Amino acid sequence: MIHAAVGAVLVSLMSAGVARAQALEAPPVVPVEIAAGEDAAFVQLQGPTGPIACGTRCSLQLPQGRYRLLVRDADGHLSAQWLPVLQPSHLTVTPASRGARIAGIVVMGTGIAVAGVGAFVLWAMLISQTGDCFGDCGERWPRGRLYGGLITLTAGAALGVTGLVIWRRNVHAVVDEAPPAERAQVLLSPITTRDTMGLALTGRF
Repeated sequence: MIHAAVGAVLVSLMSAGVARAQALEAPPVVPVEIAAGEDAAFVQLQGPTGPIACGTRCSLQLPQGRYRLLVRDADGHLSAQWLPVLQPSHLTVTPASRGARIAGIVVMGTGIAVAGVGAFVLWAMLISQTGDCFGDCGERWPRGRLYGGLITLTAGAALGVTGLVIWRRNVHAVVDEAPPAERAQVLLSPITTRDTMGLALTGRF
């Protein structure tokens, strides 16, 4: 019984050691091609092993994992994006548009200001009309100020949301992945005529 117990403990320890060794094995390495897109001057990856300079075009053998991709535009501005590397890929990296990002901030700020004006108009109207009003005051409210405040508030909110969308779309670098290349195919098909019999070889590469 003692020998059996000791044997069971040894087997469990060995199994745990094998499992731990398998967990510590390096992840598979996959080929990744990266090309700088329009207005991109320099591309760099940051991974578990440190920074990897790519320049404007590079072919890398990368362990599977998550990488931080940095791209610098022609004016020296940096933008970033997370890049999961799971399979062979051909990527084109384009820096974020700084002009569009600034435009989004301006539009968003303008929308907030316009919405604030609309909210103030409605608040001032509400205070002025309900201060000395008892009962049903709906007939005494100035409809022009009411509709004007509502329209201004709605337009400002829509403008602010539009600016937010423009800003968010231009915060990070854009990574486009090319579709995987078609696999080479070789086909053999029989040919039968009155005088000959054989095989026709056709391929697509």
